[in-house]
Amino acid sequence: MLFNRFLLARLRRIYFMALPESKSDFKKSRICFTVGDSAVQTIIQLSGGTFLATLMSFCGISDANIGIITSLVSLAAISQIFLINYFKKLKKYKFLVCFTALQRLLFTVIYFIPLLSISSTKKALLIVLLYFAGQIFVQIGTPASQDWIASLVPSRLRGKYFTIKDSIAVFVVSSTMLIGGIILDFFKKRNPEDGFIIIGSLIFILVMINFIAFSKMKEPKISYMNTEGKEMHGRLAKKAKEYEKTSPHEKKSIFNEIREAFSDRKFRKAFILQTMYTLSFYICLPFNASYQINELSLPYTFIMLVIFIANLYRIYISPKLGRLADKYGMAKLLRYTLFALGLNMLSNALTVPGNAYPLFILSNVIASTAWAFVGIGLFGVQLDFFRNDKRMIWLTIVSSVSGVFGFVVSILGGKLLDILQKSNLHINGTPIYAQQVLNLLGFLIMLFTVWYIRFYIETEKIDKNHKDGRVTV
Repeated sequence: MLFNRFLLARLRRIYFMALPESKSDFKKSRICFTVGDSAVQTIIQLSGGTFLATLMSFCGISDANIGIITSLVSLAAISQIFLINYFKKLKKYKFLVCFTALQRLLFTVIYFIPLLSISSTKKALLIVLLYFAGQIFVQIGTPASQDWIASLVPSRLRGKYFTIKDSIAVFVVSSTMLIGGIILDFFKKRNPEDGFIIIGSLIFILVMINFIAFSKMKEPKISYMNTEGKEMHGRLAKKAKEYEKTSPHEKKSIFNEIREAFSDRKFRKAFILQTMYTLSFYICLPFNASYQINELSLPYTFIMLVIFIANLYRIYISPKLGRLADKYGMAKLLRYTLFALGLNMLSNALTVPGNAYPLFILSNVIASTAWAFVGIGLFGVQLDFFRNDKRMIWLTIVSSVSGVFGFVVSILGGKLLDILQKSNLHINGTPIYAQQVLNLLGFLIMLFTVWYIRFYIETEKIDKNHKDGRVTV
């Protein structure tokens, strides 16, 4: 009994009493998040893309179904919106984030499914169920982890920190993917199951690194305060919680929370920006990989080598872009990097088998310039525009709605791709590929997005947040 109480007390101290008491605590927490997030980004790559497609093909899943299954990742984001009322009740997010991070072990399990003595149909069904369940847990924990790290980084250092973190994550991901690709190639003609065991074991190690790193972080959120301004725990916190339940206050439904969010001008602007970016991205970029392999006939080794070198370039420029963002503002630098992403789409639209090699290299250099800041910039604009007390809820709404919207756009893009491929387009006798048309469409939408940032986002006055990254107790 004493041991159990000691264990529960330790768990409470780690997950519910981890208040930072100095600047050093904030710095150590940011370092731990960098380590944990690098592990997360690597897990995403090892449990998706080429690696997951190889596993599914081995278990007898068709190429068409593989595309549908991987698209379900965006659909899993809808789970967030049904938990808004639960998120509102949470005083602290650390336990939720660490618990959902641990559920990435489901991605480890799917790589051991080929070892089971069951039919291929059952193997395929198990992979789909475990993969989708894992993605739901990932989506549930994402807004909480975003709000958590935002509270640990002072607003004046966001660009610098997030770009350095991104650079480290890109290096770790690129190196690990290269090793993972070598492992799969080595065991491909020998015994594929051995390769899957190694990849699954690697994911297990990364999940534990992620879980331990997040568990070591501090959380600058206070639950219940007494009259002396000190945080309450145990029985005192339990009484305060019971009083909160019985006290009369307005309990808003999910619909009311969404309506309140869209009634805020800054939220609407950030949401429209995210929607236009999502439309531009999903209408063309998901279909470029098959275009490069099938129509352009680019060797897989050439593709991987160019991407690896381009990622090294991205690692080099990312911190420099972060410092520029801190100096000139998130929105301005986001405008330039989104324009670069649009140029990447334009270069893809101009790529044909005759110029595939030089334009593929050029488009990847441009894409690395864009991706060095696009994700950080979109997140940074949301942090600048969202109210601090509603940040968690509003991040959840944007993430869930844009995820479902991206899924719908990718389906429409696939339908449009089929129609264009059957049309057999030509200009002056030169064949026009369907992916060229989609990339041109994505470029035009991105140009409109850049215009929107210049005249509707950059002109908005930003209220500086002086609470994040500071000691309050």
